[in-house]
Amino acid sequence: MTTVERTRRRLSTGHEVDLPLELSFTMGGVTVPARRGRLEAILPDALSSLAIAPGIGCVALVGIQYHRVGGGEGDATGLEPYDEFAVIVPAVRGSRTTRPLAQLADGELGGYVHWLPVTTEPSVALGRELWGFPKERVDLTVTDSPDGIRTVVGSDRGSETVRLEVARPWLDPRTRDWTMTSYTMRDGDLLRTTAHVQGAVAIGPGPSVGTRLEVASELARELGLWQRPLARVYGSHVRARLTAGERVET
Repeated sequence: MTTVERTRRRLSTGHEVDLPLELSFTMGGVTVPARRGRLEAILPDALSSLAIAPGIGCVALVGIQYHRVGGGEGDATGLEPYDEFAVIVPAVRGSRTTRPLAQLADGELGGYVHWLPVTTEPSVALGRELWGFPKERVDLTVTDSPDGIRTVVGSDRGSETVRLEVARPWLDPRTRDWTMTSYTMRDGDLLRTTAHVQGAVAIGPGPSVGTRLEVASELARELGLWQRPLARVYGSHVRARLTAGERVET
């Protein structure tokens, strides 16, 4: 990654972090179909759910185990590593059509961050104060094993909200280098944040042996989720640089 100018921000917890924020992590996730009507109801007016078929959109569900959050070797300003579960709605900004996939011709594709449970209070402050990410601390574990990555999200009642298992790929993942855009709401404003991502990441179609998804009925109803994956992603040595969010005119 190239050298960039940095700014330092202080959180309410007293932690100081540099932006762009440097991250390293392991991740395993799936993309599943969902009812567009349900997704449109949770999106800001400026965004439209990416249509993959008439009346059908999709949702990405990803478990992330951070190895390093901010700072670098010998830099005491970095936060402690934590686990995270991301619920992201692929969405398009600025398109004049809602025809399946035609939105990409004249719109800007990104992911609206709908829910982001995490395991530490400083990571809640980090996400909410800098980007408006809808983070909350919950009972959550992300485990990286020889078989793959398992994510379990609990609830206040002690039951599981989500269980997601993504099998380790048989072949070595391909090294990738790409930029991702995410959208959030903060203080009534739509923010756009970019992340430059590098690492060995495997992307495959549909379900696979060892890949399993169970979502509790409440969350499944809210988003209109199917629970059979369209695609899956796995990355064990991934790095990202997350920029400061910028306000988007709506």
